Amino acid sequence: MDKTIYEQMLLKNYKGAEGAEEAWDARANHFYRSQQRGRSELVEKVTAILQGRGLLAGAALLDIGGGSGRYAVPFAAHAEHVTITDISANMLELARRNAQEAGVTNLTYAKLEWTGADLAAWQWRKRFDLVFASMCPAIRSPEGLYKMLEAAKGFCLINQYIEATDSLSAYLTQVLDPSRSYEPHNDRDMVQAVFNLLWLEGYEPEICYLRQREVTSFTVEEAVEQYGGRYHQAAQLKRMDLAELISRHAGQETFSVDSKATLAMILWKV
Repeated sequence: MDKTIYEQMLLKNYKGAEGAEEAWDARANHFYRSQQRGRSELVEKVTAILQGRGLLAGAALLDIGGGSGRYAVPFAAHAEHVTITDISANMLELARRNAQEAGVTNLTYAKLEWTGADLAAWQWRKRFDLVFASMCPAIRSPEGLYKMLEAAKGFCLINQYIEATDSLSAYLTQVLDPSRSYEPHNDRDMVQAVFNLLWLEGYEPEICYLRQREVTSFTVEEAVEQYGGRYHQAAQLKRMDLAELISRHAGQETFSVDSKATLAMILWKV
């Protein structure tokens, strides 16, 4: 079968690196606070699975687009060494802070754009026991995916949400942006494309699905902080106040948001 079909599927929502550094630098603090509020249980589950497979102990690990160290810091508690990369200096500074707070010292930080990185210059060819990427935009391109293979001497792992929905975002999307056609946390095509490309390249990828359902309590102010990054601009375009919309939906100052998430783990041996 022609792998071009799946390369095009993978590229369908790829935006490239232009402007990404500035965008992620600007979003870093908000993104970090948003991550701190939820889905830590899935991080713990991913870490436990890798521990159980013997892929962390004594390992040299590369985390591509690792942001504020959401996975890199807990991985480093078990691995020999973790190298975390990101296009954003602000994200890497948050990762340093997280590592210091956790008492983790076996991390190296590399600011780079993954698809354009010269692995030979970094001395990263076939260097890492595990190469990891979670929801990394650079891996939504064949070049970014195949470069993972170049850096790995053991295993690669990609995390991708195929479902991440909640009651408040469903309401805000309906009111503010009903034509919204793509949400990176609900991308089943990406998983299909990666699996088939790896299969056609002769690898034997495994897929594991982790599911989580939870109810989170928010104040209106907290909800504005959490959801503002996704909906503030849409509210402005419609000349609507985001806090007022959320307050109307909540009906009270403190309210609950029901959410569910399904994370696909794609693991393969190089």
